Amino acid sequence: MLETLRTRVRVAVGKPDKRDGYRWNRLARPQRESDWAIHRLRASVEGLRYRKDFDDVRRFCFFVGYGRSGHSLVGSLLNAHPDIVIAHELGVVPYVEHGFTRNQLFSALLRRDRDFGSIGRTWTDYEYSVPHQHQGSFRHLRVIGDKFGGVTAVQLAAQPELLDRLRQTVRVPIRVLHVSRNPFDNITTIARRMSIPISRATARYSNLCRSIAIVTSMLDPSEILHVDYDAFVPAPGTALTEICRFLDVDPEPTFLQDCSSVVWPKTRRTRDTAEWSAQDIAAVQSIGDAYPVLSHYRFDD
Repeated sequence: MLETLRTRVRVAVGKPDKRDGYRWNRLARPQRESDWAIHRLRASVEGLRYRKDFDDVRRFCFFVGYGRSGHSLVGSLLNAHPDIVIAHELGVVPYVEHGFTRNQLFSALLRRDRDFGSIGRTWTDYEYSVPHQHQGSFRHLRVIGDKFGGVTAVQLAAQPELLDRLRQTVRVPIRVLHVSRNPFDNITTIARRMSIPISRATARYSNLCRSIAIVTSMLDPSEILHVDYDAFVPAPGTALTEICRFLDVDPEPTFLQDCSSVVWPKTRRTRDTAEWSAQDIAAVQSIGDAYPVLSHYRFDD
């Protein structure tokens, strides 16, 4: 059975074609049904290999939040824990929608982590490697999940029924990390990277806030942890300890030490690199005032 599946995968994948973005780019996401078929076959094969490890999983973790808010750093640091695998932007919601089984979904997450490792764990000009730890491997797989905060929030808000399907698929308690950053820095970075005005970046941010609020309302308070990135950076060991306990794993001292060593000592005030009008500042502040988890942020902080 195993060899048959492997043969079918080899036949389905074939020779990489530069014109085919999915086959050529290992981090590309499935688009066509043929892409999904390839992904499902591959996940079925690897699911057999790791099925005993998957039996040890106790928590499923995913992120909701805002692009350019430090998700990638937090996810990569957690991925360095010996008992945690957090994939980089697989995007689990479409996999649930396409009917992937528990083992198939978990296998896809492991493969995504390996593929991210194969490009040096570098993303948007930042390297997210943690020396001496377990990125790309695990000791005991207690927690598995995905870091794709903004997209996951939008997808679940648009199709709330997929949250229950996700619960049914993973069959362990879910744990959600909501990472926030000062909205003024966040919006400045969005505007710069997308080459759009502050007002348009603010509108995108506001829409994302609404999606996150919808998802948050569907969760039990015990299922979500709010992580303030501006507080995380100056004290990563303390923040990671809290997150580990939330995920029900041991915050091992060497893990905390090695992770802390790669975190910059302070966040960058990117808001100071853009011209903010009084109207733009007021618009962002009104968003913060509408959502309690963001209400403590101010432009002059």
